[in-house]
Order: sequence, then structure tokens, then C-alpha cells
Amino acid sequence: MMDAQMARLRAMGALETIRTDILGLAETLAGIPLWRPAAGLRKACEEALVMLGHLVERFDRKLVVTLVGPSGSGKSTLLNALAGEDNLSPSGHRRPTTERVVVVCRRSTDAGQLVDKLGPEDVRVHFRAAVEALENIILIDTPDTDSTHQDRHIPIIHKAIGLSDVLVCVFDGENPKRRDHTDFLAPYVRLFSGESLVVAVNKCDRLAEAELSETIMPEFSRYIREAWSVEPAAVLCVSARSHLRQPGWDPEARPKHDRNQFDQLRQMVVGTFNQPGFSVDRRLDNARSLWTYLQQSVRTEAQREVERLHAATAKMAATEAEAMQQAVAAFRGDGVPLTPGINVRLYQQLSQRWLGPVGWLVALWTRILVFGTGIASLLRFGNPVRQIVGAVSAVRHLADSKKSVDAADRGTGAGMALLRYDSTIARTWPDIAEMLIKSRFAPAVREAGRAPGYGEEIGQHLSRIWNDALEAELAQAGRRLSGGLLQLVFNLPVLAVLGYTGWLTALNFFSGSILSGDFFLHAFWTIVLVLLLSFFLLQGVIRLAAGKERLLERVFARVREAVDQGHNLAGNAVWQQANLILGLGGSGN
Repeated sequence: MMDAQMARLRAMGALETIRTDILGLAETLAGIPLWRPAAGLRKACEEALVMLGHLVERFDRKLVVTLVGPSGSGKSTLLNALAGEDNLSPSGHRRPTTERVVVVCRRSTDAGQLVDKLGPEDVRVHFRAAVEALENIILIDTPDTDSTHQDRHIPIIHKAIGLSDVLVCVFDGENPKRRDHTDFLAPYVRLFSGESLVVAVNKCDRLAEAELSETIMPEFSRYIREAWSVEPAAVLCVSARSHLRQPGWDPEARPKHDRNQFDQLRQMVVGTFNQPGFSVDRRLDNARSLWTYLQQSVRTEAQREVERLHAATAKMAATEAEAMQQAVAAFRGDGVPLTPGINVRLYQQLSQRWLGPVGWLVALWTRILVFGTGIASLLRFGNPVRQIVGAVSAVRHLADSKKSVDAADRGTGAGMALLRYDSTIARTWPDIAEMLIKSRFAPAVREAGRAPGYGEEIGQHLSRIWNDALEAELAQAGRRLSGGLLQLVFNLPVLAVLGYTGWLTALNFFSGSILSGDFFLHAFWTIVLVLLLSFFLLQGVIRLAAGKERLLERVFARVREAVDQGHNLAGNAVWQQANLILGLGGSGN
């Protein structure tokens, strides 16, 4: 008992894993709305989840064995023979013979779920408490698959199969290779494990035994396996009427031979399928087959487009790379000099790193570079006209300085870069769109808004690349020009003069002597001159290390390297969906 409970718990865990996998596949398919097959495949996932939900609901209930077949195949007669009563499911020549689902079970509680799901108006239930063969199974007969009332009967068959654990697919022995019946059942049988499928060729007694054994059954077995791409548990030739209590043979159509595998079929149904606990394994196998079928369906559809999608994505990547190169080439663009702005940014880095008197002067110089250009014009004395001209000149110089800093922050020529990028993409996007449409993408992919870099997206991407390169190069230059030894060398002369002046002042103060004002004036100018000299030497070192255009060139080298290493397609919906499809087909980029 404990082993059975543990087996059920493991099986429920496995079912939850399968359910999670199907939900994940459905979510992936929802992420590729431009690919037309995705809608149908997602619907198949949703239907599979419904089937899985029904399976979980009846997990501890009896195994449901369902007979399906076309008109005249004798499935109703087969159900009667398996149940041991002649008139449980109506049979005869009237079509359709079976109007509703016929359920044969042992107890009234066995059919509750079937009645609830199918609707009481579409189900007729027979209780047979004395039939031990129904202890662990429920037998179902369904309307004809080719019923003349298909609009009403096909949905019932669909629901009944979705609630089934084992399918007994019944074929008419006089015409077993009916393509319409085979095709009708194909999408259903693929939802079941092969061990849950039994194929019964009925009315075999009406055929010549030699032809049946040597030709019909071997050919039909090959045909059904190829048509369904599945290996059934058994393909049997039976004569259901022979096992009715009152077969009612037509005197002119009596059996031609005794070859009949009905006993083998009955042993499978009331013997193997009727075993306690068999339903757990069967349902778990069916769930795994359901998941495998969905995976294969999606993979098959995706693999059809792998070659075309590889070509389309390769062209997208090549076009985007060319567009980025064109954009980078235009990045120096619109006449605003970059070097002054970059120099200001470099001094901002140094002002945060340098200490001591030279560090104070570096910070002051940085402020002057950013805000001080032309300020002196505001301080001139003279007539009002000259003051106004000076003020205008100062404002103009201040604006130019600010413009240079902004250009350094975002890279000049951004507008031209965006224009070149868009024009390069626009030239090739129509061809790429047609390649995608041949891969069953929706015609909406032709819209310009689907192309990479549409709108301001590429401008933001280019600015991000520029800012990253600029910050990295400035940080590296700032670290290189702010070493402890370098700071000590340039601060030491000033600190030495300051220290000497302070020592003399303190010495004379404590000895009672008062130094003259000339001493302090000369000391002040000496400190100023030494400080300025140290600062000017530092500027020379900075100029040698960064050069007039050297730092700028290093920034552009980083930009080009970043462009070569990556692309801007990761955020493009078409690129993402194409690669998702390639991944589903087992051939991702």
C-alpha cells in the first residue's frame, strides 16, 4: 500500500514537471507573435494543458478505455462483445448508429467526471455491478468519426478522447485503409503513448483467410505505423459479432474462417488494462507522450524555416554592422570640436584625484575651463557699449565651452550618425522582410518600425557606447596622471617653500623677533611662483601623456572596438523572434 502511494506521489510530481514544461513552451510561443505558425502551436499547448488537467483530476480514478471508429466499422458491436452484453451500445444499419457517448462501468460513481465534462445530454451510462472485468476500467463507445451529424458529434468525440487513457481504434476489415479515418485520428493518437493505442481491424471473418493473413494485415500494419508515426501496442484482426451471445448472422454472410484475435484484445482490455495501479503508469506515459508530441510538433515547424531564417538573420547582422560602422564614421560630425570638451572632462577627473596645493590649483583651473572663459569681459570698465559687447562675448565664450563639454559627453555628429545608420538599414530592410515572410512571418514585418534601430533607439545605443568608451579612457588617463609619486614630485617644491617659511616664522616668533612685512610678501610670491611653475610643468606632462588628439583617438578606438564586438539587434523584436524560432528548431544563433 505504501509503495502504491509513493508511486502515485512520484507520478504526480512528474505530471507537474510536464505541466511546467508545457507552460514554458506556450510562453515561448507567445513571444513570437510575428511567426504565423506560433498561434496554432500555442493553441495545441493550451489544449494539451486541458488534457493534462483532466488527467490529473482523474488520476486516482478508473482507467478510461475509449472505442473510436467510422460508420460501419462495428465499434458498438465490439463494445458489446467486450462488456459481455449484446445491447449496451446500439448497433445496426441505421446511420449514425451511436448518437451519444455510451459509458459502461461497474458503479454509479465511476462515470461522474465523464458526465460532468461531456454533459448529461450527450452521455448514456450503463452500470454493471456484476461484471468483474470492469473493476478498474470504464468502457466508452463514441459517435462515428464520419457521422452525418459531424457538427454535433465531432466536438463530443474530441472531448471524449481528451478524457481517455487508452484508445481502441476500430477499422472496417473490408476497407481498412480509409484515408479519412486515418487522417482524422492522426492528431489524436500522437497525444497517447504507443502502449495506450490498440488497433482493431473488425469484420475480418468476411475476408478470405489467406488474403487476410498474407496481404491485408501486413500491409495495413505498415500503413498505420507510417501514417501515424507511432508503434501501437497491438494491431489485431477481430470478429466482434462472433462473440455476441446472439450474433444474428445473415445466412448469406456467415464467417469464412476462424482466424480471430478477439480473445487477445479482450485479454488486453479486461486483463492487462484492468490491473490495479495500471492506470497510474498509463496516464504518466500518456502525459510524457503528450509533451513529446508538442516538442516534436514545434521542432518540426521551426526546422522548416531554419535555412531561410539563418540567411535572414545573417543579413540582418551584416547590415546592422555596416550601419554601425557608418554611424561611427559620422560621429565626429557637425563642426563642434571634441578635444576642448574632453580636456575639460580630463581635468575634472584629475581635480577629484589630486591632493595638496597643486591639487587645489587643478580644481581651480577646471572651474575656469568650464565656467571662466570670457568672464573677464564682464569686469571691464569703460563706456556702456563696450560693457555690453564684453558681456555678449563672455556669454558666447561660456556657451561655446559648455557646448564642447556636452559634445564630449555625447559625441558630436550624433544626428548625422543616426541618419547614416537609418539610411543603411532602410536600403536592405525590404529584402530582409521578404526573406522573413518566406519563413512564414506575418506581412507586418515589412513595416519600417520593425527594422533595427527604429526611432531614437540607435541614438541612445551609440551615446551609451560613446559614454562608456569616454568614461573608461578618462578613468584610465586620470589614474595614470594621478599616481602618488607624481603628486609628491609636483607638490614637494611648494610644500618645501611653505615648510621653510613656516619654520622661519615660528622660530622668530618664539625667539621674540618679529619678521617684517616684506618677508611675508616675498614669501607669498615665491610660493605663488613655485606653485604656478609646478602646475605649468604638470600641464606639460598632461599634454605629453594625452596629446592634442591622442586621448580623443583612444576614445574612438574603444568605440570602434565596442561596435565590432557587439550589435544593436538584441533589443529588436524581429531579431529576438527569429532567434527564438531557430532555438526551437535546435539551431540558435
